[in-house]
Amino acid sequence: MNPHYSAFIELGRTLVRERGLQWEMPVDEVGVALDGVGWNLTVIAGDVPPPSCYLRDLGSEPKALAIINAGRVEAGVTPLTRGPLTTAWQNLIKSAAAEQLLLRRNTAEHVMLSITRPLRVIATCVDKEPWQLTADDLRLAIRVGTALQPKGQLGDRVIGLVKTVLDAQHICDAGPLYTSLAVPRMKGTTVVKAKHTWSQGELRAHLESRKREERLPGRRAFWELTRIVMTEKPLTFMDDLRFAVIRTMIVTGMRAGEAALLPVDWKRERTYLDAKGRPAGQSGGISTSLMVRHFAEKQHEEESDSRLLHEATQPVPDMFEAMLTQTLEHIERLTEPLRATLKRQCETGRLLPWYGVNDLVPFTQAYVRLTGNPFWLNIEHKPFIERYRDGFDPDVLNEVHRHQTERPGHSPVTLDMAVYQFGKRLLDRMRAGETALRFRQPDGKVLGVRDRMVWHNTFLHVGELEDHVRATSQTKVSDTTPLPLGTGVVQPWELLFVQPKRSPVEERNDGLCDVARIMSIGRPTRRFVGLALGDHRQIPSLFEKYGQTDEDRALKIESHMLRHLQNTELFRLGVADTIISKRFNRRSIAQSHEYDHRSLIEDLDQIALPQDIEIMLGEKASTVARLIKGGKASGPIVDTFRRIEATEGDAAAYEYLRAEADGFHATPYGHCLNSFTVDPCPKHLECFADCRHLSATDLPENRQNLIRLEAKFKAALETIKARPSTSIGWQNQLEHAEKRLDGIQKLLATPPGERPFPDGPDLSVPRERGVLDEET
Repeated sequence: MNPHYSAFIELGRTLVRERGLQWEMPVDEVGVALDGVGWNLTVIAGDVPPPSCYLRDLGSEPKALAIINAGRVEAGVTPLTRGPLTTAWQNLIKSAAAEQLLLRRNTAEHVMLSITRPLRVIATCVDKEPWQLTADDLRLAIRVGTALQPKGQLGDRVIGLVKTVLDAQHICDAGPLYTSLAVPRMKGTTVVKAKHTWSQGELRAHLESRKREERLPGRRAFWELTRIVMTEKPLTFMDDLRFAVIRTMIVTGMRAGEAALLPVDWKRERTYLDAKGRPAGQSGGISTSLMVRHFAEKQHEEESDSRLLHEATQPVPDMFEAMLTQTLEHIERLTEPLRATLKRQCETGRLLPWYGVNDLVPFTQAYVRLTGNPFWLNIEHKPFIERYRDGFDPDVLNEVHRHQTERPGHSPVTLDMAVYQFGKRLLDRMRAGETALRFRQPDGKVLGVRDRMVWHNTFLHVGELEDHVRATSQTKVSDTTPLPLGTGVVQPWELLFVQPKRSPVEERNDGLCDVARIMSIGRPTRRFVGLALGDHRQIPSLFEKYGQTDEDRALKIESHMLRHLQNTELFRLGVADTIISKRFNRRSIAQSHEYDHRSLIEDLDQIALPQDIEIMLGEKASTVARLIKGGKASGPIVDTFRRIEATEGDAAAYEYLRAEADGFHATPYGHCLNSFTVDPCPKHLECFADCRHLSATDLPENRQNLIRLEAKFKAALETIKARPSTSIGWQNQLEHAEKRLDGIQKLLATPPGERPFPDGPDLSVPRERGVLDEET
């Protein structure tokens, strides 16, 4: 144990003690905390559920343990059994959680996903204490974490944890370890075939490849999703909400959490006047514009409270105003009954605010309030369901209620079978002593649990029913906690996309959910959007429910891809990066360029050339001209072009460029502007070895290749230096590797469009022949 580890644990103990929490956490045989002992991270952080995150599991990570045991069995070693982690690891996990929540003020969800689980993965993969970790131990944990998730997110979080916790707090004796891991972070799909083996046609086509295109939605998935949410008729109330929130995201490019948390008071209009005080439209401008009020994410500063919502506005283009307004006003009408109920619950602190605490409520009404199923009588459901799904008009639900309550007084009462089943399950819990709730007669007299129940003439005490729900069905309790703003709060009933917390009668049983009477109402989260797009394997996505073919139903899309797509399209259409950054509430222009996935061809298309010049040059020479004009290329051809342009004029310079147009090449490391018409590349594509024709680029593929080469040459240098020798061959190997490594590092540090080796030898000039050269 080192002093840094001890100090970090003491910091965690202090933070926990100041919050009045119990540090010691007794666990069972597999490492899970006993009932009532674990930490509710959501409550500790002051976050607003849902979701609720708990720190209860201090045992080995089961999925990681399965991978480790598979390797042990293959090696003929006895597999490990799941059990509690060592005290040192448990203390580290608790301290890291406390420090992230209470000191850095990160969210509970971040702590669960990026701190506690990666720490448990590392602890499961090694038989060492935290301060004894080495780079090899962490590489093993990274490989295991990467194998646990299809896209390797957990492995990437393990890498991030090494930097933010283990190295930042100097936990490991061998640290810092992050720089020695040499593992790339969340890289996209890679090309199997090395680029220097591609043909000219393949390299040329690669100019049309988009940067980090894995972050954009697939063409088919995007258009199928657009077809569904724009043209399909939603089958359920929840699907109508999902269609609306995804339409909003397509139009605005908002994040999933921003779109889900849109306030009902979303509309903002601005009026513009000219210098004379008249509407600007009369002077050729715009008189009014529509803005969307929303709560922007990722706006907090260093050491600020990440839980606070930040209010912002986003302008809506004219072409989308009508569609967006119609969509959000439609949802406002649909969710009005839910917001009214939620407001009464927030103001009264009650689950059933329609009744007094000591009132008796008919069992059939309580059934509707608890389940949301509007049918308690055995009547024909289909006509009402079809009418309601035609437009989800709440008046149809009121008609269903009147149809059942205003039946003839002497007509026989036959309840729906679901009501009998619900009552029977509740009665069984009473008989088992699991609840203090009791059925009552109309005069309030308690019925015995063994008495025969006449369900349509049975009542429940409202206060007892509320206590029963809070004690046994916490998931049915509405989300009434307000969300904190920088100044003030946002009440849940002020949100637009409020929804039933659980609606199995509609989602699972093909029925209706009575949004005017259900008591269980939840505020929306980004998970609401993710499930619609296919984040959960067991819950059907919109593709599965509305796709027309098997291929369509198998599609999937990530919600953030819509934001990347709109950002890229705005760049492609020539919108200024300052305007794009302002639209998406970004703090710097550099953030917008991280979302720019244009291909090089699209990037160059923004550089205009005179039409007659472009016709004269042809396609390839025009590409080179745009590279030069955009400052994205340099080299002998560029230098000569600029010299001719300065001395003889544009016409002569473009004529020269047309003759030398074959001197543009896309290499694995940058752009080469040298003609290989007569002789091949004398460097054999070792462009980083002082080639003056090479110019740097900002393409991620080029940088990725250089970073890999850098790591390989560093490893080669270590191997060479580990075997010292006085031979000339050893010295040549050392100088060769050092020179290449120096060239690679210089190229990585060179700004895009600049030449890293401007003073290198001009390889386009044939070298002078020596007296010993063979004659040809």
